[in-house]
Amino acid sequence: MKKLLSYCLIASFCALLGCVTDKHTYTSQPQKIFEAVNTKYPADKNTLIFIDAPESYIAQYLDNAMVEDQVDTGKVAAIISALALKTSTVVVAGEDEKLTATTLAEALSTGKDKINGAKAIVIGAKDAQKSLADLATASGVALEFIDNPI
Repeated sequence: MKKLLSYCLIASFCALLGCVTDKHTYTSQPQKIFEAVNTKYPADKNTLIFIDAPESYIAQYLDNAMVEDQVDTGKVAAIISALALKTSTVVVAGEDEKLTATTLAEALSTGKDKINGAKAIVIGAKDAQKSLADLATASGVALEFIDNPI
């Protein structure tokens, strides 16, 4: 019985280890996104915040949950800081559109008092455009959506 339990623990550990590794090819390329924005607004100064996402579905779900529960706030703080400066347009993009939308929504709702009057461009996030636009309006942020150029 102890051997069976040991084998099960080793097998589950190996499965979890396989979920943690992130050796996938990127489907989004930050350089192309930045070039697309610079082509549309050549005179504007832009700051790109790119949100990486893990490959596996479970890890993406956990990343979304951590951002929503305010456990992982690194990118949220980066977006708030960039918007608070108001010296450039903040371009928010990422590999997973749901994670990008969740992160931006958290930044818009958390940093309301600091980001009023800022301008942001979101790449993709088609499913969350309505809710993000409502949050941006409530926060006083001019928000524009651009399709992913890739």
